[in-house]
Amino acid sequence: MEKAFDSSLPYSAYEQKGYLDKDFKFFHIKNHEKLDVPYHYHDFHKIVLVLGGNTKYFIEGREYDLMPFDFVIVNRFLIHKPQVEEKELYDRIILYLSDDFLSQFGLLDAFNKAKELGSSVVRLPGDVSAQIFEQFLKIEEDIKREKDEYAGELVTRLDVLRAIISFNKACIAEDFGFRPEARYNRKVIDLIKYINDNLSKDLSIDLLADHFYMSKYHMMRIFKNETGYSIHQYISEKRILLSRSMILGGMPATSACLECGFKDYSSFCRAFKNLLGILPSEVKI
Repeated sequence: MEKAFDSSLPYSAYEQKGYLDKDFKFFHIKNHEKLDVPYHYHDFHKIVLVLGGNTKYFIEGREYDLMPFDFVIVNRFLIHKPQVEEKELYDRIILYLSDDFLSQFGLLDAFNKAKELGSSVVRLPGDVSAQIFEQFLKIEEDIKREKDEYAGELVTRLDVLRAIISFNKACIAEDFGFRPEARYNRKVIDLIKYINDNLSKDLSIDLLADHFYMSKYHMMRIFKNETGYSIHQYISEKRILLSRSMILGGMPATSACLECGFKDYSSFCRAFKNLLGILPSEVKI
């Protein structure tokens, strides 16, 4: 595992868009300055344990006010950003987790439940949060001692698995933990759901405006305000990410192109390379 722990580095040193080249990465980061990170997404899952700071999290059109010991669950490919309102210490622990790593051990329960319930923030009972926090601190100590300990990297890996198991068990047991209120525009949430459920179909601005009985200009404006993305950009990127998953699953690139709503292969290849830096034919299965 990469030694990525350094709380003195700025937030931008850790935020990597779109991919994770390890099974997991662990960070404990503290910032004193005000933060307003741009909207982005990742090709991996993320758990954030907030330890301090006046913090908000924006995820796919929903806005959450966070409290110390709140856990933020960010499924891969979800557009999100944190925002710290005041110049005070923002202290958090972050785990980046690859989908393959979690799938291998059947540990996607918390992420699946977050998706099912439409909530990305978990507020667990104090004793449960404290137990998981202690497990996170153990990972932090493991990383510091990896070079000096026998089988140090394996010890870290085992403790990461233990922490994820505990977190999943807590999320499964505590339905009410997923209920911290989020502010959102119902129309935007409905738009997001409709788009993601119909990526293979016609999603023109005119069609969406007619479907939701809205002025297309009003629809485009509120979507941009709530998500940070234009509707066109959001649809294009979601289609590309879905197509890559299909190609990785063995589907020919030409079929993935059509399945994801692109009308011609050349525009698909161009959009794919603009977003991911490679052509569909260059995806390694």
